[in-house]
Amino acid sequence: MDEVYFDSPLRSGDPNVDKVKALLYKGNSKEGVVFIHGLGERNFEYLKYYPSKLSKSGYTTIMLILPYHYNRMPKDKNISFLSGTSSDIEKRFYQSVVDTLTCIDFLEKMGIEKIYIMGFSFGGMIATISLALDHRINKGILVVTGGNFEYITWKSVATKVLRIRYEDEDSCNPEKCHKLHKNFNEKIKEVNSLEDLNKLPNCYRYDPSLFAKKIDNKKVLMFNALFDPFIPRKSSQNLWINLNKPKIYRLPSGHLTSHLWFKNFIFKKSLDFLNEKTSKNRL
Repeated sequence: MDEVYFDSPLRSGDPNVDKVKALLYKGNSKEGVVFIHGLGERNFEYLKYYPSKLSKSGYTTIMLILPYHYNRMPKDKNISFLSGTSSDIEKRFYQSVVDTLTCIDFLEKMGIEKIYIMGFSFGGMIATISLALDHRINKGILVVTGGNFEYITWKSVATKVLRIRYEDEDSCNPEKCHKLHKNFNEKIKEVNSLEDLNKLPNCYRYDPSLFAKKIDNKKVLMFNALFDPFIPRKSSQNLWINLNKPKIYRLPSGHLTSHLWFKNFIFKKSLDFLNEKTSKNRL
């Protein structure tokens, strides 16, 4: 495993955040994977399982450290990815996506000819947006993730700090959010240009479900956890529906236990998916 560093093309203004670090696991074929971890500090180490196993199966895999995580935290500032306003969070989503696409550039410069993406939890949201925006990505694997921020903001245990801040500032509450997301699926279908996107509220503009319609469902494999307190079932279902119901495995687990109990299953099914119709191109 090697460490890779580069400057983020989309700047936050903080030098710590804008210095990107990624872990590179080299495989022995012309195919590669960008792997995106989830939100917070607890999941990074155990999620190395996937890039490590993928590289041993021939896929060169780059594991990006997202902005506002680990060594990319602002210096002397107590700011997390979900700190600040919805406008601040929107900028962090976009920086994450741009850094992800820069990892694709890096793999291409290494001579990788077919590129895939795999995202876990929050990383699955970044992976979904990236898959919609960059046609160089051949397939995407989305693990225990979802869309529609009404469900994520007000029903997930991971966003409690966000709810408290919104209510303290009186900037949002469940009733306001529900009204804002009324007819959500119909509204996002009407977005066909940057101008359309800019007319929407900030929380729409980084919602993976909005981008899902641009993705061929045959290019996607999903896993969801049936008892997930982090990604509510309605959120996972919303993304699946807006992706036009790609193949999905529903795991009898919670969020973290999806990896602890089913990591071998997730890896095997992911590998089978990546290998479909590509074996003749591998070295």
